[in-house]
Amino acid sequence: MTSTTGSWKQALKATMWRLLQFCLFVIVAPPLLNFASIKRESSLLSEHGLPYDVGFNQKLFLRCRGKGVPTVILDSPTGFGSDVWLPLQDQLKEITTVCVYDRSGIGMSELPTSIPKDNAQKEAEQQTNKVPKMGRGMEFTIERMAEDLHRLITFSSHQNKPFILVGTELSGLIARFYAQIYELYNKLIPHFHILQLAAATGINRLLLISGMMETPLKNTMNDSIIYRQRHLLCNPRHIGSAIREHFYMNETFSQMKLAWRMKAFPQNISVTIVTKRKYDTHLSDSLNKAWDQSQQYLRENLFRNRVQHITLDSNDKYFMFNKPSLLFSSISDAIHEWRSKGLA
Repeated sequence: MTSTTGSWKQALKATMWRLLQFCLFVIVAPPLLNFASIKRESSLLSEHGLPYDVGFNQKLFLRCRGKGVPTVILDSPTGFGSDVWLPLQDQLKEITTVCVYDRSGIGMSELPTSIPKDNAQKEAEQQTNKVPKMGRGMEFTIERMAEDLHRLITFSSHQNKPFILVGTELSGLIARFYAQIYELYNKLIPHFHILQLAAATGINRLLLISGMMETPLKNTMNDSIIYRQRHLLCNPRHIGSAIREHFYMNETFSQMKLAWRMKAFPQNISVTIVTKRKYDTHLSDSLNKAWDQSQQYLRENLFRNRVQHITLDSNDKYFMFNKPSLLFSSISDAIHEWRSKGLA
């Protein structure tokens, strides 16, 4: 009887130990495997472009194709990487130089690492051919993003001017802020927090492998884009940067107001505002109406109707990827207009 009881206890202990090992494996293994996969995938999935050092111990991803001027810079929607522009870039590269890039922490671009303040300026000047000294804005706000873009396309990669800046959502504001400051010539947060937590714990990777999660850019047969989108959904750094871009949106608007008071928008820069006739299904009606009102205020009060307004019959958040032809004609017209004026 004693022997039987002892054997039962030993079997129970062995079962409990195996159960504990299994639980530890389930808790620990997915995050570790996900982190190892992210490190291995990052270099492979960014081979379609190049990382450029913009100073401050930070590199931003840039992909340029085609030849000629003006140079078209395609900037991505809020919290999204440059893949969304690749179909349009492939069309536009036949007539001019077209570049797509990833903002800090988004897509294939790095977050800035902390370095001593005294050395930061020296580092930036050495890496960017002595960029003029200026204070850096708060991370993930329009001031910082515009400066990053300026360093990337002007001092790091030396793109040919003039530039045609194309942006949507947040990047549309970046384009306007950039043009104004540098005088060029012509309810989501909780969702992202859950997505970031799922990425950090490896759940997103398991859902993608099982087919229970889809990437945002679905209508493509390009394996590189598919793999890169899956990689970014598993990368908490990318999703965390998307959260910060959304979180600091009010600060961005505040900086826009300040910039408008400090300096009038250059009249020699043409502006085209493209809006969608149908509401974005990813946003609530109240946010869609607020966005419509801001666009109307931008056209009528700030630009005083000195802009070209194009309305698209679409409610697709990623229409620039799924239907690049909707924007191709507008951008190509801007290119031909500049070229005709330059020849004249």
